[in-house]
Amino acid sequence: FFPAAETKCNASATQNTSLCSVSLGGSVYIQVMTNASGHLLKCNKKLPTGTVKVFDLNKEKVTIQEALRNRTQFFINNGTLKITNVERNDAGLYTIEVFDPNGVFLREVYTELDVQENILLIWIIVCSAVGVLIVVVISCCVCWKVRRNKKSG
Repeated sequence: FFPAAETKCNASATQNTSLCSVSLGGSVYIQVMTNASGHLLKCNKKLPTGTVKVFDLNKEKVTIQEALRNRTQFFINNGTLKITNVERNDAGLYTIEVFDPNGVFLREVYTELDVQENILLIWIIVCSAVGVLIVVVISCCVCWKVRRNKKSG
């Protein structure tokens, strides 16, 4: 009905955890670095029970976890993680470990993904329901008035 929102977040510009808010059902682009070519990357999502692998980049080959494969991409040329059709369970802390080509650890990038309800869609539904209710009330009032006038006349 309405296109889902696209959100862009830059996690490469901060030393701390970057917060990235995205609408449920939308797409998010998280830039981890300007160019990942020649680097090794390991991306994990922290869960209450441990961590789950999201993707690995090794020798210019991206390997994405099976459960996310149809909704997730990593673009080596601009170091960006893309998640489409964002679900509630995509929310959480993502940790990306960055290594040089020799496997020497360079840094860790943290992004907290916050998934929010699509407020615009909720407002459209609420306003539509109120509009229908107003039409029904007005119709009932008109019918009542017409019947009353017929009885009077």
